[in-house]
Amino acid sequence: MLSNSKNIYKLDSKNRFSVRGEMLKDGRIFYLTLGLDGCLFMYPAKEWRRIREKLSLLNYASKDNRKFLRIFYAHSCSVKADTHKRVLLPDALKKKCGIAKELLIIKIGRLYELWPPKKFAEYENANAKTYAGYADKLDIKL
Repeated sequence: MLSNSKNIYKLDSKNRFSVRGEMLKDGRIFYLTLGLDGCLFMYPAKEWRRIREKLSLLNYASKDNRKFLRIFYAHSCSVKADTHKRVLLPDALKKKCGIAKELLIIKIGRLYELWPPKKFAEYENANAKTYAGYADKLDIKL
């Protein structure tokens, strides 16, 4: 089980990382694609089906929708945790977001974001001053 929502994982020599208990609760199949802000998204299969259903409702006649869908799906792939609970991170996606020997995984609701640790630290530092402002705009009660 994940002890918190942000964990560092090491890649082995074959670009695999180990997945842990909670990540496997919905099965061993995941879908990876380009995320937003420089990360990758990793969806459990059940969540991927839900996302695909939502995306299928987008009006494909819209130029912006077509651009998003093409990039989202062009960079998507399925991966399966092996018997040792390791997932292969494809080279193309690894390079696209700049992951090297380690990756940071952040659980956000029903999806996981995969980041190069340094890039996330930079993102976090760049947005630290506005963090409280975002909470205010969302009108959330913490």
